[in-house]
Amino acid sequence: MTKEVLVCVSGVQTDIDDTPIELVTTGTYYLKNGKHYVLYEEQPEDSASVTKNVVKFYEGHFEITKKGETNSILIFDRDKKTSMVYNTPMGSLQMDVLTKELTMHETGDEIQVLVKYSLDINYEFVSDCEVSFKVQARA
Repeated sequence: MTKEVLVCVSGVQTDIDDTPIELVTTGTYYLKNGKHYVLYEEQPEDSASVTKNVVKFYEGHFEITKKGETNSILIFDRDKKTSMVYNTPMGSLQMDVLTKELTMHETGDEIQVLVKYSLDINYEFVSDCEVSFKVQARA
């Protein structure tokens, strides 16, 4: 895998709306101590601020750290429930995710990760969700 990559993230809340939200951008990839790292930036259409993302993953674990207008760490461990505080400009939310499925498929120039989980916000069930994360070498 090359250092310069194309990043595609898509997510859907299956109980609320089956329409996926998708982000395609460029990023930087590296492998350190058996763990994959991807760094990329995102800028929502309705905002002037940029959020910097660091994704770390390896077998059975997927983690997204966001820094910017929204600051958070989302941690997904296969068959486990994790809790975190999700800080937004409107205030903080208690988030709990129960990871039901976490699979990773790797080829020479592409890595795909699929995470299926249930989401609770402020101790109430919100939705079953799915995130697909794909990183591939830039041509």
